[in-house]
Amino acid sequence: MLQTVTPRSLLIGTLAAAVPLLQPASLAAWQQFETTAKAGATSPTHPAGQAQEKAADEPQARSEVVITVTATRLPLRLSEIPAVAIVIDGDELRRRPALGLDEALRWTPQASLLRRTPGRAAHPTTQGLNLRGLSPSGTSRALVMVDGVPLTDPFGGWVYWNRVPRLALQAVEIVLGGGSAPFGSQALGGVVQLVTRRAPAASSDLRAMVGGGSSSTYSAALTFGHAFGRPGTGFLGSLETFGTGGYHAVGESERGAVDRRVASLYQAGRLRVDIARGLTADVDAYHEDRENGTPEQTNGTRGLGASLRWSGENAPGTQGWRLASSARVQRFRSRFSAVNSSRSGEFPVLAQHVPSTEIGLSASVWKLVAGTASLAAGGDWRHVRGRSDETVLAINLMRSLGGVQNLGGVYASGHTNLGPSVALDLSLRADGWQNRPLSAADSNRSASTLSPRAGLVWQAGPDLALHASAYRAFRAPTLNELYRGFRVGNVSTAANPELTAEELSGVEAGLRVDGGGIDGSTRWRVQGTAYINDLEGAVLNATVGEGNGLILRQRQNAGAATVRGLELSGQLAFGSRWRFDAAYARFDSKIDIDPPGTPVSVVGNRLPQVPTYRTTISSSYVAPAGWNVLAAVHVTGEQFEDDRNELPLRAAATVDLGFDLPLGDQLRLGVQAQNLFDKRVEVGRTSVLLLGPPATLVATLSLRLDGSTR
Repeated sequence: MLQTVTPRSLLIGTLAAAVPLLQPASLAAWQQFETTAKAGATSPTHPAGQAQEKAADEPQARSEVVITVTATRLPLRLSEIPAVAIVIDGDELRRRPALGLDEALRWTPQASLLRRTPGRAAHPTTQGLNLRGLSPSGTSRALVMVDGVPLTDPFGGWVYWNRVPRLALQAVEIVLGGGSAPFGSQALGGVVQLVTRRAPAASSDLRAMVGGGSSSTYSAALTFGHAFGRPGTGFLGSLETFGTGGYHAVGESERGAVDRRVASLYQAGRLRVDIARGLTADVDAYHEDRENGTPEQTNGTRGLGASLRWSGENAPGTQGWRLASSARVQRFRSRFSAVNSSRSGEFPVLAQHVPSTEIGLSASVWKLVAGTASLAAGGDWRHVRGRSDETVLAINLMRSLGGVQNLGGVYASGHTNLGPSVALDLSLRADGWQNRPLSAADSNRSASTLSPRAGLVWQAGPDLALHASAYRAFRAPTLNELYRGFRVGNVSTAANPELTAEELSGVEAGLRVDGGGIDGSTRWRVQGTAYINDLEGAVLNATVGEGNGLILRQRQNAGAATVRGLELSGQLAFGSRWRFDAAYARFDSKIDIDPPGTPVSVVGNRLPQVPTYRTTISSSYVAPAGWNVLAAVHVTGEQFEDDRNELPLRAAATVDLGFDLPLGDQLRLGVQAQNLFDKRVEVGRTSVLLLGPPATLVATLSLRLDGSTR
């Protein structure tokens, strides 16, 4: 039986119904599973969802509504998506003990950064998203978007996770598996979409947060929204600042006089204006500075972005469209140095200034045909211009490397019901890209590819669903990989203008089982997925030589690599108070063919920076008085720093703890601890072993003035 629900309960319904299993959503959401999951959920990222949104106090129509199109670009119920789709509520993300969005997302074992270092302590160029063990270098193998507009850095393919203030987030959607069929390049391993909050439906909305803690850490955030009076119009402005004095990444036994703390500071701002129903403009700004462990090693980023999106329906629930345009200007600078063997001194080696610009356009339409099938078609185009202005400081040599990259594609998707319990999804996309280098010594490059995807979903019973899919995906090399080199410690990595695209062929199959007690007070869910991904031309930092204490690497296309994976997860809730979650992801990766020009064979080795497994086990409790506690254990298996598998990083386990206490109707106190027992976490090996953050404790005060307190 479908029930009348509000926009908030719709979002909670999405969380409950979303095959997510990996995230410990709030107990309030789990409590409402019985009453909202059957109704589905509407996502504001989809034009149909926007058309159906109403004021918070206005009842919704009694109809089964659609969810986000992140997975297929079609308006489908979650039960019809032939992929693992995870939806995490924004409030739940903020409750997790985490100092950044990337740390909150690591509760999903399939998602991680290149190394185990969180974004607050890692160099930006290592912050590429790794989904399902497909990232042997710092470049993202997954597309990250904000409300349908790419967030992934246009020049380097990494992600500035703090560019979107966390108080502005309504939800995060993760879709695993090759996503090039609907989204093209960068969606090799999947798609992550950050969904921002809309302007309030009526009156005003104010949220604020201040916090501080160990390692001279502080943060402050503010969002303010106001409705214009016409339905679907208003604005929401968000500001956030964060700073930390950091920690010593080099262990005490190896630390020298030159070593400093890795520290970071950033400010982010975002303004969303809902001009009319379905018409939205966004402007954002980002400013970041970092100290990377020694006096000479620093970097910083300045960025501005804007987008305009128009979406709607010609007839409610039967046909819709979406148009989007975006532009971004960014300046990235970084300095590298060499440190002597006693770590008593350093000398600067390289200074880089990297300006880049990006322009993007996209258009899509969808249509419901004969009431049982859906069709979608569209295309997109990205123009990226960037260069690395470099000074080799030892000899005062200046050079400028970079180029222009154009990427574009068209796609078509279809979905139909083969019977009352079986659904078929098909997608096909054609892409082309072109690189034009600045240097006359490098030649223009162009290529094209086709990306098909097919999937089946079988609702085998009221509590059992099975899915299977097969796909091909690709990722064109970034300007960063083609033209920009770098140095870390005694490891110097050269660019490679001859790189070709990575291509992925994959199959997967999985199931989901739901159950519970007769009285409904106990609910449980179990999910499992197995997959095989063959990655041709995997771009990795291949070791090509050694000498004078220096390791020489170059970005190379490995002939082939294989990743076999298994994902298991489960949830168990007792009434509305206790909840337990467990999730496990195993990655069996190996290199099948040597990259060209490497002096030592790496065939049979594991892909660098891919752990053997990751798991998260968590428990939460909500007390009748309103306070709640959340605890989690995160375990990461062994991985290797390098392609030769000579530099291992040991397995590590950490414990996080969060406590939240109401101080009246509108004020809350939160206390969060990461790595509670101060465990040693190995995150990298250059000339020395690098460690992850020690125990970190922060406290926050949160204020919410919007007429609805919790």
